[in-house]
Amino acid sequence: MSLVSHALGFARFRRESPVMALLRSENLPVVLAVVAQYFPQGALARPAHEVYTLLDEGLRQLRGEGFGLPKGPQDYVGDWVRSGWLVRRPGTSRTGETLEPSEDVLAVLDALQRWDSPHRAVSASRIESLSQALQTLARESDPDVGRRLGELERQREEIAHLIEATHRGEFEVLSTTQITERMADILDLASAIPADFARVRHELGDLNRQLRRQLLDPEDSRGNVLEEIFRGVDLIGDSDAGRSFNSFFEVLLDRERSALVDRWIAEVLGRDAAEEVPEHLRVGLYRLFRDMEEASYEVSQEMTGLARSLRHYVTTEEFAENRRMVQLLRATRHVAAEAAQEGSVSALNQMETPLVRIGMQLRSVAALRLRNPGEERVEETPVQVEEVELDAGVLMEQIRASEIDFEELEGAVATALAQQPTATIAQILELTPATQGLASVVGLLYLAMTRGVSTGQAQTVQWEDAGEQRRARISGWQFHRGTEEETEEP
Repeated sequence: MSLVSHALGFARFRRESPVMALLRSENLPVVLAVVAQYFPQGALARPAHEVYTLLDEGLRQLRGEGFGLPKGPQDYVGDWVRSGWLVRRPGTSRTGETLEPSEDVLAVLDALQRWDSPHRAVSASRIESLSQALQTLARESDPDVGRRLGELERQREEIAHLIEATHRGEFEVLSTTQITERMADILDLASAIPADFARVRHELGDLNRQLRRQLLDPEDSRGNVLEEIFRGVDLIGDSDAGRSFNSFFEVLLDRERSALVDRWIAEVLGRDAAEEVPEHLRVGLYRLFRDMEEASYEVSQEMTGLARSLRHYVTTEEFAENRRMVQLLRATRHVAAEAAQEGSVSALNQMETPLVRIGMQLRSVAALRLRNPGEERVEETPVQVEEVELDAGVLMEQIRASEIDFEELEGAVATALAQQPTATIAQILELTPATQGLASVVGLLYLAMTRGVSTGQAQTVQWEDAGEQRRARISGWQFHRGTEEETEEP
């Protein structure tokens, strides 16, 4: 690449990258502090409501230290999501919406922490780590059987010499400084893993959206994707990002390796020389693999969920409906393009088809009346109510005043049918007064409509209410003796 190409590439990066936008932001210290404090395990997501609660108190503390932060937690989180510094996901029914730092913000945090606390890069342990990695790479990439056996024989001789020297007591024990250097190297090597997890989740999400678009594309690409899905191929897991992560996840969860790793960490931290190692290195080494297991489990769950969701999508009506909608949209655009070329249609033509407006009606904000909690405030001092003995008769009267006494009406119907084979509502009211006034008439009408027979002719009913005679004209209904409905409860 030429000088100009480099300059143009870096100019584009400075203009478009969320990393540079974060470095230019006035809230850079706050964003990185939030990620470091509330997301100590890197890419591991947290429920959004937890982040809002923590950030509400955190913003209050930062304002007390002189930070200009006029907005609320939800506003800042929304801004950071739109800027690409946080990632918002729908989550599950248990967690609700979740938040997690993006790959870019994790990279910025890791870089600034390195600049603020630079690690001693030129150390013997780092050279040994690189040498062992290169040795393993050279041996495992060699297709020649003879050279591989020769290298293994050489390693066996070295191990034999080390065993003999150890029997003689000739070995070197690492000092506190050397242990500190190697622990720092290990944690430095693992510091990029949270950003890798974030990148894998982002790549898996992009792949899922790409596959869904291919399913709705023309038949040449859609057919291949559909065929592989129906053959049971996991297109998410078989992608480059999926295979890379699955290999990492399989090695990480190997039981034998995990048991050895736990034992090695316990042994290192239990050495007398390791007691003077800085606390943050001891804690980081202790939680190193646990944090990686938790974060990788979240990625594995998301990858499995995306694969299941994609297969469910193509086996339901949603896929057919979306495909049909794409076909209609393409046909509509084709017809519109032809009409525009002919010149017979313009944007100012009057349409004969009425447009039905859907959705909510937009109004001015000034027309909304805000709720004033002060209107519900009780100004009077509560007065203690004296205990009184409850009168059963008064209680029954109150119940009758609020509910229709169907039991009394059932008795009135039975009394009337005992004297004659049929009885209308008017005849029943003549024999038994309406003790509840209009409520008794409504109750009799309900019973008649439930179990009676319509006469087809209106009838006039009369009753007394508070000493006054009342009259109403209602539809005609008759009760008949001997029917099953007469014995049913209302």
